[in-house]
Amino acid sequence: MRKSRYGYAGNILRVDLTSSRIHTEPIEKYIPKFLGGRGINQWILCKELEPMVSPFQPTNIICFGAGALVGTIVPGAARLNIDSKNAFTAGIGSGNSGGWFAAELKFAGYDNVVIQGKAKEPVYLWIEDDKILIKPATALWGKTTRETEKLIREDVGQADIQVLCIGPAGENITRPACIIVSGARAVGRCGLGAIMGSKNLKAIAVKGTGAIGIEQPEEFMTLVEGVTKRLLRLSGAKARREFGTLRSSILYNNLSALPYKNYQDDYIPNESFAKISPEVFRDDYEVNHYACTACPTPCGHVYFIDRGSYSGTKCLKAESNTVWNFGGRLAIDDAGAILKAQEECCQLGLDIDNTASVIAWAIDCFQNHIISEKDTDGLELSWGDHSVVLKLLRKIAHREGFGNILAEGSFRASQTVSKGSEKYSFHIKGQDLIEGIRSMKGWALGVVVSARGGTHTRGALATECMKYSPKDSQRIFGVETAGDARAYKGKPKIVNYFEYVISLLDSLGVCFFTGNWASPEGITPEELAQFYSLATGIETSEAELMKTGERIHNVEKMFNVFHAGFTRNDDYPPERFMEEPTKSGPLEGEILERNDWDKMLDEYYRLHGWDQKTSWPTKKKLKELDLHECIKRLDKIL
Repeated sequence: MRKSRYGYAGNILRVDLTSSRIHTEPIEKYIPKFLGGRGINQWILCKELEPMVSPFQPTNIICFGAGALVGTIVPGAARLNIDSKNAFTAGIGSGNSGGWFAAELKFAGYDNVVIQGKAKEPVYLWIEDDKILIKPATALWGKTTRETEKLIREDVGQADIQVLCIGPAGENITRPACIIVSGARAVGRCGLGAIMGSKNLKAIAVKGTGAIGIEQPEEFMTLVEGVTKRLLRLSGAKARREFGTLRSSILYNNLSALPYKNYQDDYIPNESFAKISPEVFRDDYEVNHYACTACPTPCGHVYFIDRGSYSGTKCLKAESNTVWNFGGRLAIDDAGAILKAQEECCQLGLDIDNTASVIAWAIDCFQNHIISEKDTDGLELSWGDHSVVLKLLRKIAHREGFGNILAEGSFRASQTVSKGSEKYSFHIKGQDLIEGIRSMKGWALGVVVSARGGTHTRGALATECMKYSPKDSQRIFGVETAGDARAYKGKPKIVNYFEYVISLLDSLGVCFFTGNWASPEGITPEELAQFYSLATGIETSEAELMKTGERIHNVEKMFNVFHAGFTRNDDYPPERFMEEPTKSGPLEGEILERNDWDKMLDEYYRLHGWDQKTSWPTKKKLKELDLHECIKRLDKIL
């Protein structure tokens, strides 16, 4: 029988696709130690998955977790975390999405779904309160994500359901495959779509008729109302309502922090950027906007192309990454073509980050005469040629011809091609790097040390583009350099802080754009503790909650130790960023100095309580965090 409790749905759904066995377990043994969402997912993976299991084996596990505050009206409480073994790095794979799926899952009575095994034929999972069915999906195989959603709604006879699914890219187990949630929200990075495909799992659809109870509703509502009013006044919230996350492309380009032509530079030239600025997308293509569950600041913008080669294309979401990838990395300065590429990726189920990265690698190799038209199926690869990029997207998704090589990501593709092509693959721990990192030192540190391999969404600080004053920086972080992009000093302390905060946000299911990552006036850890206590009746404090965030972060680190053996050597940026400075832009000439990087790493490990030589958590730290099972496993490999 399913159980429920305040704040939580109360149940974890377990599905074995090989045996078709379905059962539930209560969430009690995981809370409050791992909170929910990402935290519970990570602990299940760390505890249950053996290191010798490869990402695409049936015995691999993939976990879907709605955060502990999802289903309530905490501002931004809409997030779903999906976690498994990383298809690129063999370490931890993790992604996060907004939309409406996470809340619907909790309304159906489940906080997390844990899936292992492999179905004999394509299937999708249908969750309708107590009714759980593994349904045939042969008719869905080969369909785009939009077609898949439509056909599932017709199959179950209900329009008001939520669906997450893969496209052809995931079916063909292309490593850059992502999972599309609620129509246009992508769980990108780490090849999670390929892991679903390897299990013959096309989709999960859910409909719930329940609700999430609140332990202290009056006090909870008072806090919600006060925080919401404050968030609505923020300049960043207003910018996201007007432009979505596209607005940040201006901030980062002004700090020479947007990759251009596969990191030949970190600045998009003014004449090109003017054609793909946020204002161009808003004025020429935007037709509507929308918000995720419980969000007071809608950043979802709908675009429609009504002229030119791609006329008739409707794009439900474009992010700052869309401009970084197609406008910067691939040098496309046609906003309509960028939207078309974004929508193609969405329908094919391709992660725009890893996909654009491997295409940039291919163009670089072509331009440097390492590969030719004989290798690329007759295609001439050049910067800014969007028609060729669109052809490559389809080739990658279907593993056709040259696309079969690109479908492995730039690191593996460069190993296949060889001939010096490795020089043009920029990756962290085996997964493609997507951010410009030479000019912003704290941002760079957070990106490079990320457990999932090269990402800014796990601890890279955004303070450097907010221009914090030394006074505010000292007050909030205890250092004066939060707003100084060029400074190395003090940045490890801020990265550590945000690593724990984002662990909390992902585990509570709260968007970090409403948290204090995006603004010092966002939801603070103290307020998160208040929300959690009032919602669940489980009393906690800011200090206790931050310790929980630290515990979750260390669980991910230990997964990487056990499964990938990563050490300090894996926490360095690619050589180009320590040898070639940025060539243009306001921060022209910036470079990552190796000696300064080493000092940051030393301080970063010290603050975490990790060994400075190996980068591994110490037994003392693991004992402090009550991770005794990790100590036992660590003893076996020391």
